Amino acid sequence: MGSSELALDGSASRGPATGHDASELSLSDAVDRDRLIASFLELLSIDSPTGHETEIGRLLESRFAGLGCQTSRDEVGNLVAVLPGTRAGTILISTHMDTAGSDRGITPIVDDGLVRTDGSTILGADDKSGIACCLELLTLLRDHPAQPRPTIEFVVSVGEERGLVGSRHLDVSRLKASHGFVLDTAGPIGSITYWTPTSVYLTMTFSGRKAHAGVEPEKGVSAIRMAAEAIAAMPLGRIDAETVANIGTIAGGEARNIVPGSVVLEGMARSHDQGKLDEQVQAMREACEGAAARLGGRVEFTVEEIYRTYRIPEDAAPYREAAAAIRSVGLTVVPRKSGGGTDANLFNAKGIACVALPTGMVDEHATTERISIHDLVTACRVLVAIATQLQHDGESS
Repeated sequence: MGSSELALDGSASRGPATGHDASELSLSDAVDRDRLIASFLELLSIDSPTGHETEIGRLLESRFAGLGCQTSRDEVGNLVAVLPGTRAGTILISTHMDTAGSDRGITPIVDDGLVRTDGSTILGADDKSGIACCLELLTLLRDHPAQPRPTIEFVVSVGEERGLVGSRHLDVSRLKASHGFVLDTAGPIGSITYWTPTSVYLTMTFSGRKAHAGVEPEKGVSAIRMAAEAIAAMPLGRIDAETVANIGTIAGGEARNIVPGSVVLEGMARSHDQGKLDEQVQAMREACEGAAARLGGRVEFTVEEIYRTYRIPEDAAPYREAAAAIRSVGLTVVPRKSGGGTDANLFNAKGIACVALPTGMVDEHATTERISIHDLVTACRVLVAIATQLQHDGESS
């Protein structure tokens, strides 16, 4: 059925409580499925491709403030919303408000236990599913004021899909959290992304010499040929279990009858092993320099680190607390080594230890993107369990 026909069984709108008697129920059992999905669909209805987060930013500031948070926006648009605690300790919960690509007019469809699109756009579950979970958590805490909780600092970043721009500019000295949880990754519910790679962006600018391709091509030096030979000589794709590389764009040339004088390649390389990453980047550099030298041109090769690897041990606070919450809702903990990056990379680099947790999104960034309602509800229950655990690091015993 379409989103306008959303009609979930009210008798099952609460999270599953099978195996518990009334005295054992926790706040995570009170997640309201209908309300959670309604919040998610509202967020999906607001266009927010990277660089166009103004409207959703205003809405989120209002929603977080209305649920008891002290809110502020920084100069790049990141939203920081702080819910005062009722006991010691401060944790971070992070999501992002932008969506990948340029898709607008997303039409979510609720059908057969899934939220998906009509196939013409992405869904935007990355990361509006995470934001919906945060809003449900805040609603439950508002409705259960006696529930003990630490102070929670919510960060909803901008520009995450374009190289973690928001978290890169975030002034973490404003935050007091000792550790945190980033709701923005794939994987089965119950997984904990504890290890991610270092990622670098590569820009290769080839300079040749223009000439009339029909009259005197001998006088030209083709930058496109240089780029082509360089690409052919590069190790690309899956290099090994820890390392990948890609050339994603090529731009240059002016006309069919002009030997091209300039071409720019854009690519990336990632690895969980810094030594292997250095070797991969050097191999790509040598392929470019070799092609340029053979053909009598030049190349400028630049490397920009986008995020750095992190690896959180099992006895560290964010891993330990996420694992306890996952087990408390009846799931098995699945340690996950990811090939992607999230704002967790930047928070870890800036001194706030974080793990990334899944929300149930599948095929993010694709027109086949979808999310299971059951998985979204379960992810929210895990988040609520994290926020309402009896003890967090930094609290007194």
